[in-house]
Amino acid sequence: MDLCRLLLVDDHPLMRDALASLFRAEPGFEVVGEASEGAEAVSKCLELSPDVVLMDIRMPGMDGIEATGQIVRQCPDTKVLALTTFSTLEYVVPALRAGASGYLVKDARHHEIVSAVSLIREDELALSPSVAISLANNVLGDVPVPSVRRGKNRGVLTHAAMSQPPGPHPGAPRLTPREQETLEWIAKGLNNAEIAERMMVSHGSVKSYVSHLCEKLAVRDRVQVLISGIEWGLVHPALDVDSTPGMH
Repeated sequence: MDLCRLLLVDDHPLMRDALASLFRAEPGFEVVGEASEGAEAVSKCLELSPDVVLMDIRMPGMDGIEATGQIVRQCPDTKVLALTTFSTLEYVVPALRAGASGYLVKDARHHEIVSAVSLIREDELALSPSVAISLANNVLGDVPVPSVRRGKNRGVLTHAAMSQPPGPHPGAPRLTPREQETLEWIAKGLNNAEIAERMMVSHGSVKSYVSHLCEKLAVRDRVQVLISGIEWGLVHPALDVDSTPGMH
């Protein structure tokens, strides 16, 4: 595979320097640019066409959520990994809704950051464990769910949407058994290779199922597949990867 070309976006120069040093020491990566705020990040993406953007969320001027949305719309081949201090749902959900392919908090270890970049480049899901657990707990009703809004009709995840009774909601897209199983494995945090092994199908078949899910749920990637599936009541996240989908 070609070098993974990176754009680093953070308003703190020391953070950008640290990330640049990290990836320059790793084979297979090239840092092609840096930006200190969202509008500059969008401009650099249009100019440089990076494979992955590491995006801070809170910055002066255009923030990382707005920048992510613009990058996803204007540079569809570029993936965005949110890398920020904030792990609460008021930041996580709007970032994922805007099109981020992953969300890490800045206390992640170096190898976790590198792994996350590699995962999202392969259309996989990358979330910090604390973020994944927070999302799962909120969906399952273990903790209060905030209403998350950022601008008109953007990034809305309300208690009503998350507290529906089990089972698909009225009007939910109809999934084939294989698509449903794939969605449930995604909700357990498995990547495509792991799902292929569990389902005893090829890696290409899993990618096809994920593609069909994106089409039926009218979303862009695995992260949004999971969020949309949750909102439609098609799946509930579970961290127990040993249980088989459909066997409850």
